[in-house]
Amino acid sequence: MWVKKTIGEQRKILATLFEPSMLNLSKLCTDVWSDMEKLDGVLSEQFATIPHCHLIYAIDKFGKQVSSNVSAKEIDPSYRGQDLSRRPYSVSLYPKRHFMLSSVYISQMIGKPCISTVQPVIDEQQFLGFIVADFDIQQLPLSISIPKTTPLLEQSTEYANCQQFSNQRVNTLLDRHIDDLEGILARLICEQGVFHCMIHYASGQIILWQLDDPYQYRLYTAEQLLGADMYFSYPRHAYPEKAALAKKQVSRVLERLNILRVADDKVYLRTASLNIMNAMVGLTFSCEGTQYLPAPILLEKNLSYWLGREQAVNAN
Repeated sequence: MWVKKTIGEQRKILATLFEPSMLNLSKLCTDVWSDMEKLDGVLSEQFATIPHCHLIYAIDKFGKQVSSNVSAKEIDPSYRGQDLSRRPYSVSLYPKRHFMLSSVYISQMIGKPCISTVQPVIDEQQFLGFIVADFDIQQLPLSISIPKTTPLLEQSTEYANCQQFSNQRVNTLLDRHIDDLEGILARLICEQGVFHCMIHYASGQIILWQLDDPYQYRLYTAEQLLGADMYFSYPRHAYPEKAALAKKQVSRVLERLNILRVADDKVYLRTASLNIMNAMVGLTFSCEGTQYLPAPILLEKNLSYWLGREQAVNAN
């Protein structure tokens, strides 16, 4: 699939960019590993040698931070001793002894998609720990080439479930990760040029249209959209000035769609769409046909309009 191929190519480029400087830094840290002040000094002195880095620190082989948080502006010792063993890059880290590039994750420090490079620190035959450098995805020199055609994807196995044709809502993969779906779509729309999305909840399929290639749509399964590397799929893009829907309303609309999907087991969304250029929302419910309305009107109407008074009260 072209998405996986493109992501793989980008990861190779990033590994080539970061690995030499990370390897050199790890060698410099071996002599000062047991002295936290000197270790912080080396990390600070060498910070500029790691291109595009926004944070760097050292952890031992069990995931405990042994250095301060070092950035271009400060050395913060308050983070020494924290347990990072559950961070995305730490899973199954030990006893790996080679350079590693993590999957994309949301940074707790800056609240944005990030990746980390992890370089083992080895003094002769003694394994000491790792140097970790964090990078804001939006600040990296990524160049995504999107092909003109989109191959067909295999349908989700959940789509074949005949229960989708009954009045009872089936709990799909997207339903189980509906908050994650909202966050991912909001970021793709607000920051990465997606202007139209269509969500097929029952099949777990999402269709996206992007400003740089508006005549082609990209079809994703739920697993692909929820994947950690999804942020590599589209380049950084400013929110369009001609959009009829205000940027600050995007998350509110997506949140309302999610509520209409899960608020009731009998009256619920089967599919939904949002286009920010004309601010139109499409809704297909379990009980009737598709209808289109402006996003501001969707936000004005309460749940009782869609579900009936009793169901809306129960949902609230």
